[in-house]
Parts: sequence; structure tokens; C-alpha cells
Amino acid sequence: MSEHSIDNCMLCHASDFRTIHRRDRWYYKQCLGCGLVSLYPKPTSQELIENYTDYLPTKNEEIAEWESMMKLINSTSADLVESKTGISNGKLLDIGCGYGFFLNEMKNRGWQVEGVEISQTGRQYIKETWQIDVYSEPLERCNIRENSYDVVTLFYVIEHVHDPLSLLKAVHAVLKPGGRIMLRWPHTTPIVRILGPLSKHLDLYHAPYHLYDFSPRTITKLLHLSNFYGIKTMIGGYTLSSGRLARWSSISFGNLAETLYRISGGKILLPGVSKTTLARKAL
Repeated sequence: MSEHSIDNCMLCHASDFRTIHRRDRWYYKQCLGCGLVSLYPKPTSQELIENYTDYLPTKNEEIAEWESMMKLINSTSADLVESKTGISNGKLLDIGCGYGFFLNEMKNRGWQVEGVEISQTGRQYIKETWQIDVYSEPLERCNIRENSYDVVTLFYVIEHVHDPLSLLKAVHAVLKPGGRIMLRWPHTTPIVRILGPLSKHLDLYHAPYHLYDFSPRTITKLLHLSNFYGIKTMIGGYTLSSGRLARWSSISFGNLAETLYRISGGKILLPGVSKTTLARKAL
């Protein structure tokens, strides 16, 4: 095995890859079988947990920026949850819940909510601010009873996970029959391709935090392998960054993506912008 080789693809088990991005010692390789982009070499699962224990900022102004950045996503996602499930007071679990802003949004709408967050900073903020229960371990270690939740959400989590397939199978287990999963995920690789050599100077994948970069095709395959059905990917809003240029870009491309999606009847998903995917567990 060569210095920059990689295990078989998680999704299709192919063994042929091409390097599409490098930053320091980190390589992002794209599977020639299904197109999934993966980081090599990957941190261990324990290294990831240690990295995320102090991942969240602690200053009040930074927390406020985080809340502002995710405000539109949270409200849009809450509307989607209720419209797609037809439920107004169900039970929801948010994995990687950060400071709990989405949990509080759903709590205010009458939902019973719980979270999973390995960062002590996030858990403490949620407990003191929202009085919401949060698990401190990854979902696979939480010992949650099966068929417990109507909805499980993951916002910008799936790309950070060492074993996405195992996580989604664990989500499937804790969902009630007919329950819904919602994922929000970045779609970075098209931007890397557009920028070409310039992308080498930008930390677009946030290496080594993003272990994977998904596309509508690969996120669908991942969910199929996890036994989910009725998979639908949409735009689902956009973040509002604090920087002037980043905020302008988010608003401009976010609105363009939403417009293209709407006028095409859901057929056009603008590459490079984050996506929201919904799926359900069989009855």
C-alpha cells in the first residue's frame, strides 16, 4: 500500500481514487466509482472526540455570531420538520446540537427535545440557558431505547463523523417507525473544482475536521445503505456569516439556489451550496 493510498470506498467499495485537494499532510481523494470524497489519513475516532471537546467558542459575542449565522437555517428546518411530518408536538433528537439553538426553536413550538453534544461548552450552555437534556457521548454509546423519536436531526455533522454509516444505522434504530431524519451538509467539492489551483491556498474542507464531502448522489446512497426511504434533497435555506463578503456570498448564492430549485420543480440543486436532506424510516 503506497503512502497516500486509502481503504476501499465506504459506499461502493471501489479501490480507485484520485486526489482532488491537498492541505498540509491531508489529502482529499474522490472515489472513481461513486464520487464520494474522503480525507486521508483520517484521525482516529478517539482523536476526533478529543478535538471536539473544545471545538465550540466560549465568548458571548462568538456565541451570538453562531446564533445569528444559523437563525435562518433553524427556522427553515423547523418549518420543514413540521410540514413533512404533520406533527406539531413530537419528540426530537438533535445530534451535534452545539449551543442548542435549534432545540430551543423546537421546544418553543411544543416539541419534546433532547440533544447529543460531546462539547462540554455546548452542554453547559444548553443546560444553563434552555434547561434541555443533552447526552455527552456519541449516539452509538448513548444506550437510547429503540423507536424513541419522531425526528432526528444532524446539522453539519455527517461530514465530521468517522463512520457515517454506523451513525445513520444508530439513528435508524432510535427513530419510531415512519420517523424522519434530517441532515444539513456542505457541498464543497464543486467549489474546489471551480477555483482550481487557487483552492490549494484555502481551507475549504476545514481539514482535518471534514472527513467526507457528500453530493446529492452520495448522500442518497448513504441513506439507502442505512435503510432509509423517501429520500429528498433540497436547498433548505442558507447560513448568515458575520463577515461582509461571506454574508453577501451566502445570501446571493443561497437565494439563487432556492430560486433555481423552485422554478425547476426541485430538479436543479446548485452545486457548491449546502443542502438539506430528508428521509424516513419504514413503517
